[in-house]
Amino acid sequence: MNRRRPLRLALTDGLLVAASWALYYHWRYGTWPGPSRGPLLVVLCWLLLHYLLGTYADLSGRQLQLGRQLRNDLLAAAGVMLLAVGFTGLSGGSFASTMGRSFLPVVLVLAVAMGQLLRLGQDLAHLWSPQQQWLLIAAPVERDVLARELEQRGCAVPCGIEWRAASGLAPLPAGLPGLLQLDGVAIGGAVVPSAADRQTLLQWQSQGVRLLALSGWCELFLRRLPPELVPERWSSRVEGFGLSRTGPSARLKRLGDLLGTGLLALLLLPVALGLALLPLAGQPLRFHSDGCSGRNGRPFRRWRLGAGDPVARPQLERRLQRLGLAALPQLWNVLRGDMSLVGPRPLLVSVQAELLDRFPEAELRCWMRPGMTGWGRLLGPPPEDDDALHWELARDLYYLRHHSLLLDLQVLLQVALTWLGRR
Repeated sequence: MNRRRPLRLALTDGLLVAASWALYYHWRYGTWPGPSRGPLLVVLCWLLLHYLLGTYADLSGRQLQLGRQLRNDLLAAAGVMLLAVGFTGLSGGSFASTMGRSFLPVVLVLAVAMGQLLRLGQDLAHLWSPQQQWLLIAAPVERDVLARELEQRGCAVPCGIEWRAASGLAPLPAGLPGLLQLDGVAIGGAVVPSAADRQTLLQWQSQGVRLLALSGWCELFLRRLPPELVPERWSSRVEGFGLSRTGPSARLKRLGDLLGTGLLALLLLPVALGLALLPLAGQPLRFHSDGCSGRNGRPFRRWRLGAGDPVARPQLERRLQRLGLAALPQLWNVLRGDMSLVGPRPLLVSVQAELLDRFPEAELRCWMRPGMTGWGRLLGPPPEDDDALHWELARDLYYLRHHSLLLDLQVLLQVALTWLGRR
């Protein structure tokens, strides 16, 4: 990895913040700002705080998640405000007269927006910049799993890969990163590097090469986690996936479910009234349910909408399915707490048992409420296919590791765009 990349990102961020400051100043006062100490100090403090928080280093490695960036932005904004108030107080000035209570907060909001543009540019950098080069050190079983995953599904983010066996080779050459232009090294969970290799890897890390677990590399470049790479120890699983059960994000998710369900119920009220009039047109509807496996394996009845007339059933049910109206009664399941708006697919109890027989890691799906839609269903082949179930499970495991209110909003937005496209 180029060690100058974080510096370039910091300079770009500084220029974006300064430009947004100048544009806002011109819009508000009708003139361009002259050089002054206040704006310069604010921009420098903003950059310094983000440097200390590791924002630019994570951006350069394309590993900065949206939630962490927003947290860093809030911390940096609070730090800049405190420093501005403290500086004006110690210098005997007035914060209202120098920075302005209504001016600096707006500038910090603009700075957060510029940071989002910077992150978006990094997320899309693989479209125009050279692909990252990674060395994957894996045991034979891990290599077989990942090679099959790459061959069948590919990478969500293109990446150049070099393989290295976990054992039986000479020690790692110190100059290998420069020879291969490495950005990082991913190490399998079954790999135990020798003492010499550990020292070499730490030396590479000090030179700017990123070190990741193989599972972390999959989450970063595949946007999914093959179940075979999930840690076998139950304690490691609790640590890695426990946030799907508890914590602020889980409580926010439930609150978002209640608010989102209420909003959807209001928006879809005309649709519900239209469906209620279908029997008058000779196309009766009926509610039907099936037994699905829910959170913690607790079974529940999932409700759906279908045709009541056997003659008109195929055509009407295809239409309901195409428009996404067959799942409309599941809003009741969300209100009851059986389901969530976004989450793993609700599976029949028998299908869940079969999936557990194939992949014991599928137990982790039960740590979260199943969803009306989900990250695992945005892309991929039909879910009835066995390989598709494996692929969807890998996507669900990624979602369990990274779920947040913002990721849920991203999924719902993509679903809404898909629904509008069908319309």
